[in-house]
Amino acid sequence: MLDKKTTTVLKVLGKLGEDSAYKVITVDEILSSLNSRTQYDVDTVKQIIEYLCKQEYIVLKFEEDVTFCYSLLPKARIYLEQNNTNVKPKKQHLPYGWLMLCLVMSGVGSFVANLLFYYFLG
Repeated sequence: MLDKKTTTVLKVLGKLGEDSAYKVITVDEILSSLNSRTQYDVDTVKQIIEYLCKQEYIVLKFEEDVTFCYSLLPKARIYLEQNNTNVKPKKQHLPYGWLMLCLVMSGVGSFVANLLFYYFLG
């Protein structure tokens, strides 16, 4: 299981290198594709790419300073497919019946409180 940052970088690599061929990419391209650039810097992205390579999610053909030639391995493709299908279910809202009951009960409670107030003070 990959952490959130690693999964995000893997998703970006998957989008940029959709076909099975090797893709040459720079760290700046990855950073520009990330939504929250504040959590990532060049060193972090390089470490994540090295980790993905060691864990056999990607294979690197060559690596220069901030340029990589990579290809996704089947393990990464399977992980991305499973990660896309495991969409979190929506929160279930209370049925309208419960909402109506709460509204009616609050109205009844207000009415009873007003009756008691006027009965004892009036």
